[in-house]
Amino acid sequence: MDTVIYQINDQLDLLSSKADEADYFVAIASGIACSMLDILWCGDFDLSEGREIASEKIDDFVIKAAQLCDPDHKKPKDIHEAVKSLEDKFPVPNDANTPDFGGGLQHHLRDFGHHPTIVGLMFSILTQFTRCSYGTDTNGKFCVKKVPANAQNLIGETVPQKIINGTIIWFFHLVSDMAGSSNTAGYSGGTGIPGPILSLAKELSTLPIIRDISIDETTLSEFLSKMFNGTLWAKRDERGKIIKDTVVRLDLRGELGVGIELAKISIPVVANECIVRGFYFLRHFAMELRIHKVRSLEDICSINIYNALPINNNPTLSRMLTISTGVFTTVNIGNAVLEKKLVAVNLIGVGRFAVAIGKDVSWGLKRRNLEKLKDMYETIDQNVFRQREKDLYMKTMATQGFGLTLEQTEILYNIEYYKILNDINNTKEQTKQDSAMAKKKEWLQEWKNFITINFANFIQVEHAKMHWYSMGELMTAIEENHPDQPWLRMVLLEAMLFEPYFPFKEEEDRKGNRVPEKNYDVLKTPGGSFDIKNGDQYLDVTFAGIYCEAGLVKQLRKDFNKYTRDLNGTSKNALKAASVATLITVATAALAGAFAPAIATALVGSNFVGLGGVALTNASLAYLGGGALAVGGTGMAGGTMTIVGGGAALGIGVGGSLGGVAGMSGIVRKNDALLQSTKLLVSLEDILLKDEKSIEYIQDICEQYRANLEECEFENIKMKLDGEISSEQEKKE
Repeated sequence: MDTVIYQINDQLDLLSSKADEADYFVAIASGIACSMLDILWCGDFDLSEGREIASEKIDDFVIKAAQLCDPDHKKPKDIHEAVKSLEDKFPVPNDANTPDFGGGLQHHLRDFGHHPTIVGLMFSILTQFTRCSYGTDTNGKFCVKKVPANAQNLIGETVPQKIINGTIIWFFHLVSDMAGSSNTAGYSGGTGIPGPILSLAKELSTLPIIRDISIDETTLSEFLSKMFNGTLWAKRDERGKIIKDTVVRLDLRGELGVGIELAKISIPVVANECIVRGFYFLRHFAMELRIHKVRSLEDICSINIYNALPINNNPTLSRMLTISTGVFTTVNIGNAVLEKKLVAVNLIGVGRFAVAIGKDVSWGLKRRNLEKLKDMYETIDQNVFRQREKDLYMKTMATQGFGLTLEQTEILYNIEYYKILNDINNTKEQTKQDSAMAKKKEWLQEWKNFITINFANFIQVEHAKMHWYSMGELMTAIEENHPDQPWLRMVLLEAMLFEPYFPFKEEEDRKGNRVPEKNYDVLKTPGGSFDIKNGDQYLDVTFAGIYCEAGLVKQLRKDFNKYTRDLNGTSKNALKAASVATLITVATAALAGAFAPAIATALVGSNFVGLGGVALTNASLAYLGGGALAVGGTGMAGGTMTIVGGGAALGIGVGGSLGGVAGMSGIVRKNDALLQSTKLLVSLEDILLKDEKSIEYIQDICEQYRANLEECEFENIKMKLDGEISSEQEKKE
């Protein structure tokens, strides 16, 4: 179990960000600097400016294409001549269907043969074989129109001619249309062909499931048409007429303009990325050089360059990028708000920030899943008995009467069973399918089955069978076992602290991570969780009030809560320090090979030999009950099978696990330490002192704690001495 927890801690360490003040400072500074670069140099997102640049590039391309296709004659010198030359040399039959597709302004968008996409090429070739043009009508519905007779001569006669006309001629005709028609190119700019994105949107809009979509009471077809002719974002004067200078067409030149503007505003985003990743690489490369004490070029081969590479699979780098892109986006959006201009928002930066957050959150989710597993294993680990403490337990069981016989162990489980049953009977039924009552019954049956099936293995008595009593049989069994002895009060303490409905198994989540099963998650909700107060009252009335003293369980709970508050306040710093000491001790012990023995021998003597994985988890959780610990077998003094008192009464979980003893090698969280310490104090005050007056035994416990504290102090001094001669990285670890 120690090995499993140690390995999970290693994985948690890998999933944790190691970013420090210097990393955060550089990330913040980079975000601010690059946001200033965006505001002062890149400026606002301006589609008209981008389209103007793209238009110049398109004009140059069209002129060069026209000159390439006219080597022997007078080459065109301007865009008007170039478009005219290409139109004359590369006519297409579907141009004759311009009126069928809504006229010149929308012809290039509605006629699929004018789309610079795979679909456009397909319909161009199809026109050659079917003598029909394909596109949409003014309502956005797909339509097929016959090529007019005056354009039939543009249809190829043979298959090779049809292929050439549908591909080569089609391509150069689209080139001629990029800058507008021969009548508008070079003058008003004209409406060119739609870009690939708008073309694809128009093609998809003809599908039945998409055609009926509307945007602000505007049909999708009409919305795309307004985007193409530039009236969608155009401003209007007082009379409602469109202001000509504000019309920005989203044709091919418009889409290229969007790309140019996005490329412009992406420069500060890329710069921010390079600064953060560059700093990460240089700093961690320098750390590797220092750790490996590199003094020559040959020594560089000894470093692990992977630790310095600024790759995405790194939680520290992800955290730095989240900080830097967050600062960048905050400053950028703040500037946009102050200027009251939405176009001032850097969309690339916002998108990169969203990606960075997603990556950072994913590391946190992976860590959370591992922490759940660690919590489950530590719950098991804090309740198992260590063979290395056998002598102390043997002495306690033999002299103090804290052990349970086989029948008393059965009584403990039966009391816990009836406590759960009482909780189920007091659960309000819910109307939904997975009701709390049904889940509680399912959990109780599963717990009971595990106890029944594995009982002989738990107590190491061959052929032993767990007996589940009726209430009358249980009362008789208690009376026959001398309920005036301390064993019953210890059993009631264990039963009081026993909180059911914990998970029994692990399962895989959607990402393949191992997490505790969620089958009983409904029992964590306020309406389905275990009612502690009602459980205590049930134990008091049904058992304590008959065989002990009235209100015993209530007093145990009161003292338990009081000591929990006291320890949580006054001992917080001490517990935290002890936990850190234990963590370092475990790390040292692991490197020394302290975890070599098989897990089974570290769990409850040899009780769980042969079990592993989920079976081991199931058996441990089912047996723990609420703190009951198995300790051996028939060789114990007086035939005692089980020891109670939460283990804390003997120092486990506090004196032992928090000590520097490499033999324990236990990692105990603050809450676990509080639980065990509180159980110890309750046992001492309410059972050992008030009832048994066991002063000598309490002195033995104090001696055990003093020995553990001495070992803690020794380990502390040893670590300080080791730190003085260690490298910086070793000191940090």
